Amino acid sequence: MFVAMFSSCKLSTEQLAKEVKISMQETWKEEGITGIRIKDFTLVHESGNKYSGLLTTIEDGGEYKYTVNVIYDGNNMKWEIEE
Repeated sequence: MFVAMFSSCKLSTEQLAKEVKISMQETWKEEGITGIRIKDFTLVHESGNKYSGLLTTIEDGGEYKYTVNVIYDGNNMKWEIEE
């Protein structure tokens, strides 16, 4: 499970998805996690400040899919990958 926080101005769902993806890559780099490449990431607004995403990665020679929960209040973002 990975969790990260990020602060920004109000973003569209598409823009938020890009920021979450960048945050994931930066977090993995900071934590020394290598060998994970993001193939695809999509994000859907559920309700209020909750979003749900589907992350597809290439790692260990295979393709993996994860659910990502995102909370975004217009200023701050928090994402978490479900395992």
